[in-house]
Amino acid sequence: MLSLCALSACSDQPKREVRAIVVSIAEHANPKWDADELVVTARSEDGAFGSKSVLAVRLDCRVGDWVRASARGTALTLDDHACVR
Repeated sequence: MLSLCALSACSDQPKREVRAIVVSIAEHANPKWDADELVVTARSEDGAFGSKSVLAVRLDCRVGDWVRASARGTALTLDDHACVR
């Protein structure tokens, strides 16, 4: 299976700072993950997607909130402080 970066040659593209909108907050699909963590998924204005795990007690955002992120190709990396209090 190819990753999104492999398909879009992410390593060849410059990293850029972007704003991303939170599109979902959900429990981990894999029950082996920490039950106290939630997965926050966001999309940038140009269509890059990414997600990160956040402890439920530290979650500080909702679906529809804008967060800081960086993107390379279609891969989005949410800021370390995104959705965390």
